Amino acid sequence: MTSSKRSSEGRKMPRGGRAVLYLRVSDPKQVNTDYDPEGNSIPAQRKACMQLAGELGLTVVEEYVEPGRSAKNIDRRPRFNEMMERARKQRDVDAIVIYMRSRIFRNAADAALTRRELKQLGVSLLSVKDPTADSISGDMLAGILDVVNEYQSRAAGDDIAYKMEAKAQRGGTPNRTRLGYLNVTVTVEGRPVRTVIPDPERAHLVRLIFEQYATGQFTFVQLREASIQAGLRTRPTKAYPAGCDLSIHAIGKILKDRYYLGKVPYKGREYDGRHEPLITPELFEQVQQVLYRQRNAGTRDRKWQHYLKGTVRCARCKRLLTLERAKSKTGRFYFYYLCLGRADGECDLPRMTVPAVEEHVQNHWATLAIGQTTADRIKAELASALESEGAVSATLRRELERELRKIELAEDQCVELIGNPDWPADKLTEKIRLLRIQRETIAAKLTDARSGQLEEAQSTVDLILQLLTDPKRVYGEASNDERRTLNQICFGKLFLDRGEFGPTVIDTHHGETAGPVIRFTCDWRNTNGATRTGNAIENDVQKHPGSDKNLYVREGGLEPPRP
Repeated sequence: MTSSKRSSEGRKMPRGGRAVLYLRVSDPKQVNTDYDPEGNSIPAQRKACMQLAGELGLTVVEEYVEPGRSAKNIDRRPRFNEMMERARKQRDVDAIVIYMRSRIFRNAADAALTRRELKQLGVSLLSVKDPTADSISGDMLAGILDVVNEYQSRAAGDDIAYKMEAKAQRGGTPNRTRLGYLNVTVTVEGRPVRTVIPDPERAHLVRLIFEQYATGQFTFVQLREASIQAGLRTRPTKAYPAGCDLSIHAIGKILKDRYYLGKVPYKGREYDGRHEPLITPELFEQVQQVLYRQRNAGTRDRKWQHYLKGTVRCARCKRLLTLERAKSKTGRFYFYYLCLGRADGECDLPRMTVPAVEEHVQNHWATLAIGQTTADRIKAELASALESEGAVSATLRRELERELRKIELAEDQCVELIGNPDWPADKLTEKIRLLRIQRETIAAKLTDARSGQLEEAQSTVDLILQLLTDPKRVYGEASNDERRTLNQICFGKLFLDRGEFGPTVIDTHHGETAGPVIRFTCDWRNTNGATRTGNAIENDVQKHPGSDKNLYVREGGLEPPRP
């Protein structure tokens, strides 16, 4: 083919001009399909473009290769932008040679703007597969080709998205599976089927991460160290042929991923998966409870851990109190709670020893005591209220069941009409689809109405009231993990100040779970004039706490005894 038979955009091409090649594939997988690091597509594009440049007598001065870059947006293609910047500044390029227009444009608007700029710069755009003439009709044809390319790209994307969602709905895994599983191809009835199986090398180690964290004794940092010691590494990739150690962020994602329960999350919805679960629902729920406690406590994995971290805060500047270790002259270590505002020079709250803070938080629990008689009276009132609510829920269930039967009947009637020439099949199909959506929605509401939430609420209230009859004793007998949970459930935040006699709880923010019940009991006690009994009386004494220092004054006082 001679140069006289080849048309171009921009301007007529003189022989002996300078040209650059632009080569692109949209998927990184396309460059990993051959022994050649560039795969098969890019060398094929290069060969065709070099042949065209030779036919036109062009000297190729540089190649701009874009492996694994989408053509939908030119802003995300660094090599394309480098090529355009060269054409603007150096003005040493007469033509850009491409294999076909879809290799450089999949967006009609970007294509039109780039074509205009290249015309202004005097640079021709030469395509091997779909050349256009330097004329009005050529410009029209170029615009049509670019619009068609954009349509094909978007249509293909929609088709892929539809098929991936359909696969998720059937329980398949649309993308690459999670760590602990393998994507494999098995033969079913003589045909290859892609599926997911547990990874024999990593599945038990991923399960171990869940089991360790569920104990509440492991931080993310400790989990990472344990996984490294156990030999858990990511799957091999081109960048990391031997895999790499898990990051803390990756461990956090694993612990929250319901895929390991046998579910397939996709686009905000969840489907039952065909893959084998690695953990039980009970273990996953335990892990989520630990994550919830850690998140609500505002704690981050650090070297020093304490059950009050994230709960205790400064009453003066409202910032967190953090642990600080100090060493005495004798070599003994002491731990203090230090306000972060003081560390930044913005607060004057003195340091407080950890034992003193622990003691005064435990004493503060006595302020919640209501006595057994008051608890029984509150329980009776709440039971009456829950009984009324239960009657309303029963009425709601009956209404939902009646509506569900109506929808099922209408759906059966539509199914019977399929094949009747008097009823269009497309309208019947759409009607059945809408009825099924309504049925699923009502069925979900009915499941919620039957879920026993009122019984669970009654049980929760009973436990909290039982706690409030003698809260200081219950808190004192609890383990450190249990104390953390109790503080988060009942308080959420405890604001401390240091007075003349040591730390004092100034204010609290009640937790989401027990907070409403505690506020109700306090309001009820104030309204009904109930008196506190037992340990609640200690609250009056705790308003004037003693020193947390050693005894410096003997029983007789500072003055010597008189004879």
